[in-house]
Amino acid sequence: MAGISARARVAFALLGMFAVELQATLARLFVYCAALGACGFGIAEFVARGSTVTQAEPAEWLAVNRPFAAFAMAIPDFEPPRYSIWRQASGGGRKDILTFGEPGGATAVVEIHRPGTDAEAGDSEDITASISELRLSAPVTPRTIDTKFGVVLVEAFTDHAPHGTRSCLRFNRGFEEPRLELTGWFCNPGPELVDRGMLACALDRLSLLAAGTEPKLAALFARAEIRRSFCGQNAVFVAATPKRTDWIEAARDPKLRH
Repeated sequence: MAGISARARVAFALLGMFAVELQATLARLFVYCAALGACGFGIAEFVARGSTVTQAEPAEWLAVNRPFAAFAMAIPDFEPPRYSIWRQASGGGRKDILTFGEPGGATAVVEIHRPGTDAEAGDSEDITASISELRLSAPVTPRTIDTKFGVVLVEAFTDHAPHGTRSCLRFNRGFEEPRLELTGWFCNPGPELVDRGMLACALDRLSLLAAGTEPKLAALFARAEIRRSFCGQNAVFVAATPKRTDWIEAARDPKLRH
């Protein structure tokens, strides 16, 4: 009996030690889990706040990956333009942009903007405000030029580029029917003024390739072609030969008398 009693006491002592050790282990495990949970909660909160702060605003205009050109334009002394199309994320607006030249030389941009259904009449956007290449000075008093599209508003400005000062002209022509805005700019490679007659000749070379389901757009360009003066093929920034209507041309082409 004495031996059994001794073994029992040893067993109870071992059980007591096991219980104490188990309790300590569970306590440490609980602390570890609580610490991990707190860390995980903190990380999740940080990520959530970071994503909220860095979340970008949805783009208003989206670039078309493979643009199908609806317009064409050729300017002497320039390579064929880079053609891009931007569509409005909401509203159905579209911008066709033709870009000529490279930084450091003569450059030109022509934008044909067809507003979407939710655009209000009279809304317009200065294309030069979206061209990071330009560092604009205050424009001079606006003037107009006559083109096949009618009277076009033009403004002179100076681009203070890193490689030198450039003289430029920006232009704007809006249409109510169909809703369309023709804007852009031309810049010389240096301070030489851009001749307004040269700009008119360049715009006369803008043509429509495909109107799609917009018959009013096709009619607009058809009417414009009737007004076209067919400038010469000389460099648009150097010289042009618009159709003459003075007495010199009359002497070269006398009218027949009946």
